[in-house]
Amino acid sequence: MTTKIKKEDKQNEFNFLLKNTWFNFIANLKVFLSKKLNLFSFSLVILLIFIAIFSPFLSPHQFDQVNPSNALAPPSLEHFMGTDTTGRDIFSRVLHGTTTSLSLALSTIIFGLLTGVSIGAVSGYFVGIVDEIIMRIVDVFMSIPGVILALAMVAILGPNPIYLVLALSIRRIIQFARVTRGVVLSIKELDYISACHALGMGHMRIIFMHVLPNCIGPIIVLSTVLIGNVILMESTLSFLGMGIQEPTPSWGTMIAKGNEFLTFAPWVSIAPGLFLFITMIAFNLLGDGVRDHLDPKDKVAT
Repeated sequence: MTTKIKKEDKQNEFNFLLKNTWFNFIANLKVFLSKKLNLFSFSLVILLIFIAIFSPFLSPHQFDQVNPSNALAPPSLEHFMGTDTTGRDIFSRVLHGTTTSLSLALSTIIFGLLTGVSIGAVSGYFVGIVDEIIMRIVDVFMSIPGVILALAMVAILGPNPIYLVLALSIRRIIQFARVTRGVVLSIKELDYISACHALGMGHMRIIFMHVLPNCIGPIIVLSTVLIGNVILMESTLSFLGMGIQEPTPSWGTMIAKGNEFLTFAPWVSIAPGLFLFITMIAFNLLGDGVRDHLDPKDKVAT
């Protein structure tokens, strides 16, 4: 009977937290979108996500359809953004490149978030020798530039999409771990955490039910900022020939392929470069907006 009551209490506690989180999210979203710049960046990101999901239906041609007789054709009604060196439709490849970039970035952020937040939470909550070991490892990886670290890992493992996600995730894991640890260190000293200990709650329950929910704000801010960073990093690796390989469309690869034709066929590089620029602007503006919205200092100032 006692065990059944405890299970019901845990379920009620979880349902309350879930319902409260949902209502807070909707309320915060309405306030966030009340600012024009936030609405613009949010709408742009939603549009990019829509393109990424429905790119197979939006593309007028197959992205890998080769037509050498129509190579480097200028923009026209048939080929909205022209064709590349093998006659493939650039517009279709750019749309599919959106799917490649966003799916890779999302996979990287999710893996980095889950791993980094877990490491940071354990490090900040238990401190001591565990914290010292984790933080020294983090410091070692932080001393290595992100591009160099990713290039080294891809060179060792190979330019496979799974290995590419792993290479891009290492830096994100470190960033999420550092941010989470800092927040957990401040939260664990609050009175309600002491009350949880007094009630006999286990460490894992306290971390996942009472500590991590209060870390959501900084984690969301970091996630939105890092998405654009990951997309740029992936494009950089692809530009250097160490990222996504042909025939899979990638903005970085497309820009690199069009470099030698900039004087007489600039559309080969301009089209993917423009999409990369718009994507970076959208996610950076969204990240800045989310950061300003969730920053307590900003709320006090206003």
